Amino acid sequence: MTPRILAGVVALAFAVAGTAMATVPARGAVAAARTPEVVRGVTPTSIKVGGLGDALRFGGADLGAKARFARQNTAGGVNGRTIDYVGLRDDSGQRSNNEQVATRLLRDDEVFALVPVVAPDLGAARVLVDQKVPYFGWAISSNFCGNQYGFGFSGCLFPPGGRVTSNAWGVLVKTALGAQVPTPTAVVLTENTTSGQFMLDALSAGAKAAGLTVVSATSTLPVPPVGDYGALAKSVMAGNAGNPPDVVFLVGSYSNVVLSKQALRDAGFTGLLTDAIEYDPDLVAAAGGTSVMLQTAALETAAANPAVQQLVTDVRAIAPAAPIDESVIAGYWSADLFITAVKRAGKNLTVANVMKKANNSFTYRVRGTVGPTKFPAAHDAPTPCGTLVRSDGAAFTVEVPYTCGQVVPVRG
Repeated sequence: MTPRILAGVVALAFAVAGTAMATVPARGAVAAARTPEVVRGVTPTSIKVGGLGDALRFGGADLGAKARFARQNTAGGVNGRTIDYVGLRDDSGQRSNNEQVATRLLRDDEVFALVPVVAPDLGAARVLVDQKVPYFGWAISSNFCGNQYGFGFSGCLFPPGGRVTSNAWGVLVKTALGAQVPTPTAVVLTENTTSGQFMLDALSAGAKAAGLTVVSATSTLPVPPVGDYGALAKSVMAGNAGNPPDVVFLVGSYSNVVLSKQALRDAGFTGLLTDAIEYDPDLVAAAGGTSVMLQTAALETAAANPAVQQLVTDVRAIAPAAPIDESVIAGYWSADLFITAVKRAGKNLTVANVMKKANNSFTYRVRGTVGPTKFPAAHDAPTPCGTLVRSDGAAFTVEVPYTCGQVVPVRG
């Protein structure tokens, strides 16, 4: 976990006062002409933005953002301004690179905001907050949390101090198990890291709040992913008072998740296996028999969900053959969140106006698809919603449609 960065929004009291004085000139004086405020990245006809993140892991976010911005520009832009998107700049997944790339986006490209941001370690947050730069994205870094400038479409996923969490994953799993398992038992496995311990506490609390009995919760997945997964599986198989649990939650790297699943199946586990990293058209075969949680509506709902169908249509309009994975979805909804916030700010587009409107009773929601994410509360808490899909080895199907639970305390 990286430290949280706190910042406030500077009021424009002197500008307001100056405007008021100019409207009542002294006797014999000529009222001074008002000079329009110069705003970085904003012209009378355009808004310049750029993305930031790990292109190897989340490069699809660039396509998702391009698709959403393209449709908005075709419709005339936002409040008369088109969006000048300079693309997703790659930080190679490195914290130090992340800060350097963000600095170049501000200094050289002179962007108004960073969109989309898909960086697991957002080292640039300090710079962005210090320079009062709003950023919009998928809050997979704790540095989306605890400040007023980071806007995640699914809220803050790593709340400051680990005080609260979402019970959505637990709610989805309990719903999937259905009436035949009225009091499901669960084992939670995460990696042996600081972030793994954070997830262990949060996921265990969320599962319990959803009505599951967590019989074992350990950060025993090895980093790097090597070791005796057979021994781990044996422990899980006896984790429910000598019997297997009804469900196993797996949180970790792709290698750890896959190796753990294989060991459990080899040991005879027949319950529900669930993770949050395999929703990808290229992973559908490997995910066979697994229930995967995602934080938005699934693409498989497009036939009945106009918002998801619009996403697919927009992406296909600029990249007909490109696969649509979770990073594409993240980039698309990040861009949509930005567009919604800028619309709310009005024609006088300044950072101060965006911050004032986006941090004052602003709810971002695409019904049945993403949100409701309520700001400013979402700077410190997750949006407790998601979907559960299941792979049969050939395709994903929706096991539990987009559903919302609650934000719950981790302890107490």
